[in-house]
Amino acid sequence: MKTGVYVPLITPFKENGEIDYEVLAKATKFVLAKGADGIYSCGGTSEFNLLTTEERKRCLEVIIENAGGKEVIAHVGSQSTAEAVELAKHAEKAGANMLSAVAPYYFGYTFAQIKEYFKKIAYATSLNLMIYNASQARTYSLDELRELLSDEKITAVKYTGYNFYYLERLIDDYPDKKFYTGVDEAFLAGAAVGSDGAIGTTYNYYADKYIEARALFKQGKNKEALEIIHKLNKITECLIARNNNVIAATKYVMSLQGLDILPVSREPFSPLTEADKAAIKAVYDSVKF
Repeated sequence: MKTGVYVPLITPFKENGEIDYEVLAKATKFVLAKGADGIYSCGGTSEFNLLTTEERKRCLEVIIENAGGKEVIAHVGSQSTAEAVELAKHAEKAGANMLSAVAPYYFGYTFAQIKEYFKKIAYATSLNLMIYNASQARTYSLDELRELLSDEKITAVKYTGYNFYYLERLIDDYPDKKFYTGVDEAFLAGAAVGSDGAIGTTYNYYADKYIEARALFKQGKNKEALEIIHKLNKITECLIARNNNVIAATKYVMSLQGLDILPVSREPFSPLTEADKAAIKAVYDSVKF
């Protein structure tokens, strides 16, 4: 994997709830045209847990077909180890560059069980595995993360959390592994402790601005970088306030930028209201780059 910004691509839906694969192809090109280094397929932003196994496979295929050779990370995490392995094998055959997986949740599995789950995914193919450390699924101790990273097939972490001390310790301990942050609001905090890049929902519409902010920060131009982040977070704050439907709100911003996409998610997400759309558009229009 490269150092940089990867987009966890949204999944576009039609009015009837079916996936709009034609728009997915356009969305792939849309985000990559903004300079993204690659795409993270079928993760949380893609509403993976609301997709069938076959839909996840087809989404990955469409993304790879339209990625123009850019890297594609296939998220294969599942409640079922067997399904995750099936998705991993398909991802390798489809041409993905790397696998990623979130831990199964709900039952409160032991760390030993989670470790075995990751091991079976990692060794199901020749592809390396990125651990998706999302607090919504499981919170790991620092030593648990170290134990997972001791496996040579686990070569990266998507760290979606706010404990940057943990992240800094891991980066220092494992200089040969890659670490990407997943909290958009804390984009520069990850860069400050040495992350290799980031993977975040709002990069679907402003990957270019995050890339610019990261480059300025690396050049020591902190004030200029923060000016960009302040503007980006103004939009992010507005999206977060949208009745727990950041994903549909993200699609709406993409539509404001010219992508022919419906700002809808699958149920049980509720649709955006006209008031939601008006609030988002007002904030979006007020942010000038």
